[in-house]
Amino acid sequence: MGPAISVIVPAYNEAAVIAATLARVQQVLSPHELMVVDAGGDATAEIAGRYARVLRSSATRGAALNQAAKQATGEVLLFLHADTLLPGDAAAAIAAVLADPGVVAGAFQLRLDDPSRAARLVAAGVNLRSRLLKSFYGDQAMFVRRAAFLRAGGFRDWSVMEDLEILGRLRRQGKLVIVAAAVTTSARRHRQQGWLRTVALIWVISLLFRLGIPAERLARLYRPRR
Repeated sequence: MGPAISVIVPAYNEAAVIAATLARVQQVLSPHELMVVDAGGDATAEIAGRYARVLRSSATRGAALNQAAKQATGEVLLFLHADTLLPGDAAAAIAAVLADPGVVAGAFQLRLDDPSRAARLVAAGVNLRSRLLKSFYGDQAMFVRRAAFLRAGGFRDWSVMEDLEILGRLRRQGKLVIVAAAVTTSARRHRQQGWLRTVALIWVISLLFRLGIPAERLARLYRPRR
């Protein structure tokens, strides 16, 4: 029996995809708790309510996720994007990693729901970076021990780069691990805005963030799906 997992899903006008994401969570993870933090105005909350507890929030993504984390009761928090599907062995992968008491958090490798060569190259680049740097973004389904998350102070009150920023504070408490299994994330932004443009924008924003540019300014360049 693995640790009790509270799954927290931020959503902003995700009515088209939320049902598939939540049904997959229930199928492969049997979560202790399933919560959707809805910031949009479409039918997301109504659909999500069939699967999960729905919280409404107009705060930044980081602040909204913190609110949900404080209400969560699971030993482990899993932050899952609304357009990301967990692998079939998600429960076993998380349990295996967290069996090591020195591990505080982890994430999955990335696969995009697109058969193109561009999608494979993007995913390969993300996975290589993750393995080498033990660094990951929110679309890789970060899971973290709730106690460690709260000790770290949670996410910053941002909607961009809040997922990357917290990793430094978590590392002070223990190890970060990338599991072998991969989540499947929608490539809709890449298809809509262009593969090269989207990848270049993410790299530029990441670089600017590391150079100390405030998250509020970065949000003007990259409008995240909350």
